[in-house]
This record gives sequence, C-alpha cells and structure tokens, in this order.
Amino acid sequence: MLDLVFPASLHDVFDTLVRCDETLRMAGVRDDVRADVRLVLEELMVNMVQHGRTEQREGTVGLRLTVAEEAILLELNHDGEPFDPLQFGTPSLTGDLADKEELGGLGIHLVRAMASDLNYTHDEYGNHLQLRFACTHLTEHDHDL
Repeated sequence: MLDLVFPASLHDVFDTLVRCDETLRMAGVRDDVRADVRLVLEELMVNMVQHGRTEQREGTVGLRLTVAEEAILLELNHDGEPFDPLQFGTPSLTGDLADKEELGGLGIHLVRAMASDLNYTHDEYGNHLQLRFACTHLTEHDHDL
C-alpha cells in the first residue's frame, strides 16, 4: 500500500507517479495495467493541480493506493475547488479532433473508460475520488511458477 499527502504541484505529481509505478511493479502488477493506472492518475492529478487551486493557497493532494487480490484501489483527495468529474457528459468524438479549438472532457472520458468503478464525493475537507481497476495483477512470469 502507498499512502501519501503532497503539495499540489506538477513536480510532486510526477514524483508520485514514479512511486506509484514502483509500488505496483513490486506487487507484481502487469505492465499494461500499470500503464493504465499511471495514465488515469496523471490525468486526474494534473487536473487537480491546474484547475483545483483556490485563491488562498495551492493545496494538497492525498493518494492511497492498495493492491487487492483482484483489483487496484485508489483514493484521491484534493482540498481545492469542488470538481465532480462524473458530471461531465461524453465529449463529441466525431470529425477531426485536430480541428477542434477546445478539447475539454477527453481526459475525464478516458478515466471513466479505463477505471472499473469511479465514485466522487465532496465535503468540508475537499474532493474525494475513489477508483477501482479490476485485474488479475500477476505478471506473466508469475503465471509460470
């Protein structure tokens, strides 16, 4: 398990992503699942840093990562502005995406597609997001033992 609280800065986000990947690797999680988790975490935490700041301060991000028997469980907490990613509809994916001037919502769409379960709450302490990635997480090498 990994349980961290860190300043809401891009530098700290990318340091945390390295620690998450190492934790998952040490737990025997397959490369493809680790890549999915990293992509989702990067999208969410970068959004927290870039869009969740309050005028008074930068804020903090909390992360709890647990590797269970058949799933990876993630909890993200951010004490910034309220933001419920579940309230966004599916973005228009028709036409040439390169021609669109504003591409909002694609990252959240990706998160919703990759996570098995996603839950959001907000209270006086901030935003709370719980994610679950269903997987049989053993590496290919572990199956041969």
